[in-house]
Amino acid sequence: MTTHVLRPAPPLRSYFVAAILSTLGAAMVLGSGFGKNPWLLVFGALVLADGLVLVLTTTISARRARVAVDLDETGYVVHGHDGDVHGTWDQVTRVTRSADGTQLIFHQGDERRLVLIGREVTSLESDVARYLDKNRGYGSMVGQ
Repeated sequence: MTTHVLRPAPPLRSYFVAAILSTLGAAMVLGSGFGKNPWLLVFGALVLADGLVLVLTTTISARRARVAVDLDETGYVVHGHDGDVHGTWDQVTRVTRSADGTQLIFHQGDERRLVLIGREVTSLESDVARYLDKNRGYGSMVGQ
């Protein structure tokens, strides 16, 4: 059995916006003279708090988006925040990868799909191919 952990790409845009908000809020708090201009102090504190909340929620959501994928001879199990998804190799009709290499799609007939998103799908893809080949009876015929 092999296990792969898929992590999403870092949400750099959200962190950038949070950094701008936090810096702007801190500058407004300092510019208010720590209470000499109460409106600027209050507004700056709110902007600073928004930036810090955005950092916190972005970090939490990025951690929750991680999934672990267990592969064995019979099938796969995807362990995510919302629960587990099970499947067998007999159900998988084909596996494709997105053009940018961040998504691995398990096709189960014409209707059903399981999309795995993460930066480490290329190593997962090679293991999936190996298990599918073994399940289908493909492989080297050396010595037979």
